[in-house]
Amino acid sequence: MTSTYMEMMVIALKRGLRTFRPVLVSCAIITASCAAYDVHAAELAAPRAAIGQEAPRLADSTSSVGASGVLFSATPALPVAAEASPPTSVRIQPDPSVTQRADTRPPVPGKTGFVLGLSWLPAFCETRAKRPECVGQSAERADAKQLTLAGLWPVRNSFCKVSEALQAEDRKRDWLALPAVPLSADVATKLAASMPGTASGLDRHTWLRSGTCQVLDPDAYFSLQIRLLDAVNTSVVGALFRSRIGSDITEAEVKAAFDQSFAAGAGDRIRLQCRQVGDRMLVTGLTIGLSATMEEMSDLGALIHAAAPTRSRCSGGVVDAAGRVRPERQAVAGQMAPGASGAAKLVDVR
Repeated sequence: MTSTYMEMMVIALKRGLRTFRPVLVSCAIITASCAAYDVHAAELAAPRAAIGQEAPRLADSTSSVGASGVLFSATPALPVAAEASPPTSVRIQPDPSVTQRADTRPPVPGKTGFVLGLSWLPAFCETRAKRPECVGQSAERADAKQLTLAGLWPVRNSFCKVSEALQAEDRKRDWLALPAVPLSADVATKLAASMPGTASGLDRHTWLRSGTCQVLDPDAYFSLQIRLLDAVNTSVVGALFRSRIGSDITEAEVKAAFDQSFAAGAGDRIRLQCRQVGDRMLVTGLTIGLSATMEEMSDLGALIHAAAPTRSRCSGGVVDAAGRVRPERQAVAGQMAPGASGAAKLVDVR
């Protein structure tokens, strides 16, 4: 009877295990998941180490591995609020190849909206001796020792809202027949000194052709040109021209003088103007590219650097002195004039 009772107990125990086995397995899974979550939370609460530093260990906690292989905390510690510390700055080194490409890219070119024309009057008068501004010119006159105004004109527009009749009159080049420009007495006086061509009506031609295509009134328009001209003549550029009267000057020297006076790159926006007269190449003036946007008090250097670079067709020439240079005539056919050696002589024919 005892053996029968034991068999019945074993059978009942087996049936009980089969009944409660799923429940026990579920409990074991839940317990393992909770333990893993506790470990993950502890890892998140721990401060992260900066690059190149050792990660700090969790304080007041030890870990052990249970029989199931799950990591249990023997003394589970709640996350402690750590004292805030500034974030570690990490410097990212740029790709050298990308940096090299960026450094070698050319600067974005500006846009030329206006051109300021400056003239060297002695060279202009070499072939126009009868023009009013050339008659009586001498080395003592101010316009024989500095650049003068030729005009300020927009790059593409001209004769804006000017009648066809006036345009036809302008093309005759009898500019004194054009309407006078309404200028104040003060501006008119200054303009006559800065633009000798006013004696031939150049101011009237300039206003109809170019002044009508901008927003400034006549006084402001010509006052701006006078101020820009003065900025050039009082700079290293003006000093360079004065020091070379009667001798050669090169495009490179003029560009370098603009760079020195108005910052590097200014020389790339000027164009030297030259003309062959006899056996000499004369510098007749230069043009300066300027910004498309300008005001009466705009700075010359800023206007120049906002324009696009340009190129000169003239590499240099003579800064002409007042008076025409020509070889002396021979007194008798086959003989040289007394004291002449065939060299060029300065003869004032004005």
